[in-house]
This record gives sequence, structure tokens and C-alpha cells, in this order.
Amino acid sequence: MNVRRWRPPAIWAAFILLLTSVPGAAIPHVGFRLTDKVAHTTMYAIFAWLAARSMLRSGKPARYILLVVVGIAIFGAADEWHQQFIPGRSMELLDWIADTTGATLGAVTAMMVSLRERREA
Repeated sequence: MNVRRWRPPAIWAAFILLLTSVPGAAIPHVGFRLTDKVAHTTMYAIFAWLAARSMLRSGKPARYILLVVVGIAIFGAADEWHQQFIPGRSMELLDWIADTTGATLGAVTAMMVSLRERREA
């Protein structure tokens, strides 16, 4: 297994943990309430896309996309749990749903791109 291919998703996971460790008072409140859910969905879609691309490049079949989504959903749940210990932050089910939705979108997108690239090769 090529460890270098896993650096981007590992760095992105660290970035997510860094962002979610910022106290609530330091977070600017912008726009409408859905902005938070869009941010969660986007961050986790990128995370899943990076992880899925790493896995698909190793020659693993597309069925391992489910493993990526489940793994990132567990990561998202742990991250939500961790936020309850950060001042001004809380654990929210809707945030975890946005995380898991993003993970699904990112993983499926990576799989579709990979399949298209294989057909064109």
C-alpha cells in the first residue's frame, strides 16, 4: 500500500479537526442557518473524495466506496461528539447528517470519475 496517496485525506481530516476545535465565540456568524450545513457537507464531500480517490487508485473495486462513506460517517460522529467539549460548540445530529451526506456525495463522485477515466483509457 502506498502511504503517500493517503496523505491528502489525512491532512484534510486534520484540517477538519482543527476547524471544529475553534471555540464558538471565534466563529463568525454569516448569512442564513443553512450556511453551516453547506459547510459541513462541502468539507466532508472533499474528505470523502480524497479518501475514495486514494482507495480507487490502489486498484480496489468500487464496492469499497461504502467503506469510505461508513468510515467518514464514524469520523464525523466522533468529531460531533468532540465538539461538545469545545466552549461555545455543541454536538448536533443535523451536522452529522450533513457530514454523512457530504461523504456520500464525495465518494460517489470519485467513483463515477474513476469509472469514466477507466473507460476512456
